[in-house]
Amino acid sequence: MNPEAWVLLSRATLYLTAALLVCLLLRRPLRKLSGANAAYAIWSCVPLALAAALSPGPSPGVALPGLPALTAMPALSSVHGQGQAWATWLAAAWLGGAVMMAIALWTRQRRFMRSLGPLHRLDDRLWSAARDVGLPASLGLWRPRIVLPADFSERYTADERALILAHERMHLRRGDLHANLLAALMLCVGWFNPLMHLGWRAFRLDQELACDAAVLAQHPGKRRSYATAMLKTQLGVGCTPLACHWAASHPLTQRIVALRASPIAAGRARWRVAMVLLLAAGVSTAAWALQPARIALAAQPALAAGNAVDFATMQPPRYPAAAFDRGIEGFVELQIEIDPGGVPQHIDVVQSRPAGVFDQAVLEAARQWRLKPAYVHGKPIASTVRVPVKFEMDAPEQTSTDAGAARSEAPASNRLAGCASAGCAMQERP
Repeated sequence: MNPEAWVLLSRATLYLTAALLVCLLLRRPLRKLSGANAAYAIWSCVPLALAAALSPGPSPGVALPGLPALTAMPALSSVHGQGQAWATWLAAAWLGGAVMMAIALWTRQRRFMRSLGPLHRLDDRLWSAARDVGLPASLGLWRPRIVLPADFSERYTADERALILAHERMHLRRGDLHANLLAALMLCVGWFNPLMHLGWRAFRLDQELACDAAVLAQHPGKRRSYATAMLKTQLGVGCTPLACHWAASHPLTQRIVALRASPIAAGRARWRVAMVLLLAAGVSTAAWALQPARIALAAQPALAAGNAVDFATMQPPRYPAAAFDRGIEGFVELQIEIDPGGVPQHIDVVQSRPAGVFDQAVLEAARQWRLKPAYVHGKPIASTVRVPVKFEMDAPEQTSTDAGAARSEAPASNRLAGCASAGCAMQERP
């Protein structure tokens, strides 16, 4: 697995776990202090945290000054090979789990849709189903609609029917069906995280409580009729991933208890929801800003011979004796993360031709290099650079016969490879 992708997945998991903990801990206090709509709004932290984790980190606006990129891990090390194998297996397990979770959610949704039987259109967004388990409900992403049981007019009174339709239309107006799609996608991404499953159920409950509060704010004298309509609904269906049920078995008791809460004025409720959303956005922005700065690598032409290079010590690697004896030439590109002192901290072989022939020689040399870091506001910072290294039997510009003879007579163990940059010229030991 690509190391950068692995780091990205790990960071996303960390950010999502932190956001889920915040939501699970604050949802009840927020509901008591600021109302159900504020508790529902706090869940915006979760997608915002994921966006912060996946977004590129802040850039200080400084590019590395013409350094050939350096970075490498000992590609021939057995530990490195085992690490890559483990990363590949973990990535495969995560992807397989995500696919299985998506299939499970799709199956649950399809089972519910089939259980409704034939649907008959009543008007633009009202449909009637042959069966009534889990109805009334709102469903449909591209063409949202409200599906009612066949005996809707007989089972509920006029006031109850008006409240049920107001509840379902509130779901459609607020985009709750699309919010459920986003929640299902995030559940697939974080299927291995127990907090994600707890959070998904809590999110769906808070969604219904917020919708109840919004409807009762418009009909403050209808609490008894609202509760009676819930109790008349035929239960027996779980939480369908992409539908909003008027009443499901699990949160029904909590929803009826929540009807006793004192209503909050509409203006105050909107102000508190806005404050929660602003807080969620601020925390997510802060998490994004705390990521390590990503320094852009400047695409500059090779340094001319004799110009100052961007490293303090960069001894070219030795030419491997076996490759020299067989006349093998090659190319290795390293990517190196250096600390503010210019010391390599993490080295990766980005590409190698022929594969594995020159890697170890380059890595051994790169561990001894000392490079000049990037500077921000006059202070050195951790940086990432790339360095291409060529292994050539003879330099193309070598025209002197004496010089060529001297190179051919040099022992293979003393032959040194050259950096591909003109600033890192071929060197030999006497």
